[in-house]
Amino acid sequence: MAAKYPLNRLEHHPTLTPELLRLAYREMCMARCHVERVVQECSKGNIKFAIWGPGEELHGAAQAIAYSEVVNTDAFGISGHYRSAGLLSMWARLRGYDDFHLDHMRQQLSRVTDPWSGGRQMTAHFNDPRFNILPCQSALGMQLGKAVGYAHGMRKKGHDDGVVVAVIGDGSMAESDLHEGMTGASILDLPLLLCVTDNEIAISVKPEDGRGLRDLEAYAKAFGFEFFVANGNDFIEVYETTKAAATYCRDNQRPALVWVRELARLNGHSNAGVYNFVFEAHDCVNDFGEALVEQGILAPDDIITRNEESRGDYYKRHDFGRVGKAADDYIVETMRVAEDEPEPTPESVWDHIYDPYPEAVEPASVGRQTVISLNGAIRAAMRDILDHNPMTWLYGQDVAERGGVMQATKGLWERFPDQVRDAPINEPLILGAAMGFALHEGATAMPEIQFSDYSLNTLHWLVYMGNLLWQTNGTVRANVIARLPVEPLHGGAIYHSMCMEGFYGSIPGLTIVAPTTSRDCYGLLRSAADYSGPVVVFESKGLYRMTLGDAFPGEPSDPEEVKRLKRAIGMQGLIPDLPSDFRVPLGKAAVRREGRDLTIVTWGRCTLFTHEAIATLSERGIDVEMIDLRTIVPPDMDTVLASVRKTGRLLVVHEDRVFASIGREIQGHTIEAMAGSPVVTRVLGQDAVPGIPQNINLEHSIVVSPAKIVAAAEQTMAVELRRPAASASSGRAPTVSEPARTRVLWTPNRAFVG
Repeated sequence: MAAKYPLNRLEHHPTLTPELLRLAYREMCMARCHVERVVQECSKGNIKFAIWGPGEELHGAAQAIAYSEVVNTDAFGISGHYRSAGLLSMWARLRGYDDFHLDHMRQQLSRVTDPWSGGRQMTAHFNDPRFNILPCQSALGMQLGKAVGYAHGMRKKGHDDGVVVAVIGDGSMAESDLHEGMTGASILDLPLLLCVTDNEIAISVKPEDGRGLRDLEAYAKAFGFEFFVANGNDFIEVYETTKAAATYCRDNQRPALVWVRELARLNGHSNAGVYNFVFEAHDCVNDFGEALVEQGILAPDDIITRNEESRGDYYKRHDFGRVGKAADDYIVETMRVAEDEPEPTPESVWDHIYDPYPEAVEPASVGRQTVISLNGAIRAAMRDILDHNPMTWLYGQDVAERGGVMQATKGLWERFPDQVRDAPINEPLILGAAMGFALHEGATAMPEIQFSDYSLNTLHWLVYMGNLLWQTNGTVRANVIARLPVEPLHGGAIYHSMCMEGFYGSIPGLTIVAPTTSRDCYGLLRSAADYSGPVVVFESKGLYRMTLGDAFPGEPSDPEEVKRLKRAIGMQGLIPDLPSDFRVPLGKAAVRREGRDLTIVTWGRCTLFTHEAIATLSERGIDVEMIDLRTIVPPDMDTVLASVRKTGRLLVVHEDRVFASIGREIQGHTIEAMAGSPVVTRVLGQDAVPGIPQNINLEHSIVVSPAKIVAAAEQTMAVELRRPAASASSGRAPTVSEPARTRVLWTPNRAFVG
């Protein structure tokens, strides 16, 4: 049978040697047999879920060869998706990674030997940065934001020949990620090669229902992308087109889009639907084999061909030939090897949720109030981080020339014009690009979301940031420090007043800090940059311009010098010089005041209200111990519990609503940890109305205030501590062991896993 897509123009490509083309065919056969053997196991019920991309083996192999001839592997990355096995297996083979199919099977069977995720991720979540394979995620389209940031990082590392490939299916063109990624690549002028693999279906949705983008070429050109198109079944056409596109990106350091069309989907989307092989469709593996036979590169009895059978599965309806049989035998062997390997142990599920926090010793108190505003401390910390690590990127709306709407970045752009960049009004792009940038080893990304309320559309990225270390089984890290101004302030209304801890506090793996003094702002930011993982910083809008807490070592004390320094920081945007080795440890609360009657745990703007309330409570004979949590996820429960065991009473005060809040979690943890011991607890937050009104009087009536704290404290003190009845036999209360912190079973407890 003649090939529908013969290898025309092969003579024009001397690098496409018979040996290389035989290797490509063998890889295509292995990629196909991997899927079809998994399909058999799904039909038997031995595999519960699988997802795949048969029908895309040819374009993947051709593209991999093209990339290998164009790119500098030290300045290259592939951000693929679940249908990228054909591309990545061939690329891996060309890079000398010979166990790709075995490792793919290990992931499919969820074995501990799976090097990409340790059995934690579903199949086809490829991940091996050693070989330019950026970690895949489940949410479609996010590979574009990662690719933007990764490409920007390559440029910051000094590469002028870098290329980053991002692969999406045609269904993902409906995702907003496409617009975000193309916006980022266009504005940042990046060598991003966007490959759209088009099989004209998204799970079960046809283009008439799933594709509003009618003219992809016009869309690409509107963003300044060079446009290329290729038939995904024509090996030479795909090779030539991809090579031209990759060369364009490399030489011009500009973005391009390759539309790979006419692809067949041969086994459905996954085994969650109909996944019988579509024998009527064009099969690129069979056709490429025929083309190689026509060229004399393979013999007829080497290749996979259709036989006369009209019933049965893929294997019954095909004759495999020598090369096909060897490929299938290898895949069967990978399954046997993986099946014999151990599954992850239940205990291992606790590994790689957080990396250990960096060691930090907090300097002793100076004993007088600081003259450095929180804004000044934040600027100083970011200046020192940017200066210390050239692979640091500050990215956000208005963070450059304007210095941020809160003036927290003022003066940084002038000092670090190549590291501080204004972003478009696109929060998912800001966080996604930061995430991709931070995938470079040693890099730190510092995205700013102008108001935390507008971070809600970045939830995918926050979850991905928090899960990344765990889902890659500790193989991939990203130091992202996301700064979010939070809390109500003077008529901000519904969308400029939110508290975000209730939304984000339950994301596993995130560290969330809420500094409320100048020392904490500087020290926690510096510790966050020393850390290897993601940190979200909640900055209270009402505190930016205030001078709060103890002084830094070496601060001036002369009144005139203090006056000049305050004015320079507040009015002129001065970035003060602070001790560069100053750190505040992550995960450690601060006891701001010791007391014996009542423990108040708080953070953010509520620390000010609590200080004011304590003065009133002291006059009324109530001795309060105040804990500023500082790191609110995971909270320092050791310090909290030590205090509550002393006082027997806990009041948690925060700006957020009480329902489903961090305060409720701390309350629940305390009650469970002190089971059998007398304890009275209460949580105080803003009133449970939908939002903060713009009317100032209404805002003040809803939010936490010193008077409300005093009332809540007195109500907590009014409850009698009831001690459990003593045992008749022993005369003592029963002993209840405190549960281990990582095994506490209240729901949800994920944010507190240490």
